[in-house]
Amino acid sequence: MSPRFGLLLPSREALLWGGADAEVVLGAARHAEDAGFDSAWVGDSLLARPRFEPLTLLAALSAATPRLELGTAVLLPLLRHPLTLAHIGATLDRLAPGRIILGVGVGGDVPGTHTELAAVGVASTRRVAALLDEVERCRRLWRGETEDVELLPRPLSPSGPRLWLGGNGPRMLRLAGRLFDGWMPFTPTPNAYAAAHAVVVEDAERVGRDPRAIETSAYLTVAVDDRPSVSAEQLDRYMLGYYGVPAAVMAGVQACHTGTVASAAEWVATYAAAGARHLILRMGTPELDTHRDVAAALLSALRSA
Repeated sequence: MSPRFGLLLPSREALLWGGADAEVVLGAARHAEDAGFDSAWVGDSLLARPRFEPLTLLAALSAATPRLELGTAVLLPLLRHPLTLAHIGATLDRLAPGRIILGVGVGGDVPGTHTELAAVGVASTRRVAALLDEVERCRRLWRGETEDVELLPRPLSPSGPRLWLGGNGPRMLRLAGRLFDGWMPFTPTPNAYAAAHAVVVEDAERVGRDPRAIETSAYLTVAVDDRPSVSAEQLDRYMLGYYGVPAAVMAGVQACHTGTVASAAEWVATYAAAGARHLILRMGTPELDTHRDVAAALLSALRSA
């Protein structure tokens, strides 16, 4: 099966380097659709790494792009009440039937995550258990299985939008294999991805699920230039602006590559070989004026490989 390709839209980058112009995000999505990407994604952060609100963006993107799958990479459900999240999810499924994917996670165990949760009155403890409770509540609301309230409108999809789990730890890998429609990890190397992928497959089989029904994805950051030294400098400026730490630090926890279009395409292909069926690309550069063309060039190289 040929891999599918997604593009992470610059919803945070538009605030950092684009004057908070929403058209930077919408235009990138339209260009991604024209270039032939299969999906477009937006991230989530309320206070730690501010950006446009992702679910609102998905609604706008559903009108701007009639073909692309649209997803969150990843959404932090604990920042939202489960009834509200289920209502929004059902509405999005009506706006873009079958095209919405809610990648969800608990956020890193870092001060920014705890600050965000405290700001909305949610405890930082037992975040995984709380996430599972919220996901199950949403699914029951979408299926019309709750006795206390009735959610209207119900989603068009029988079980609501697809839910992918973002996470790398042993517990998260098992949960991805047992309970979720897809898996979206941060894994710094193809070998680490392959090992984690094996755990997801093993636990899916353990509970009688067909592992092929789980959409396995990889979140990959690339900085591309004909001059490798320039691409490395771009990624460093990007990570400093985005996370406040150098690229060398982030490369220890996230999949990152600097180099030419050709070398980036070869590197992305190693994640497909490791088991990723949906490859989500983030352009690791603060140069927003080149974002669209570089993404299209990389996709073209990947499609022709």
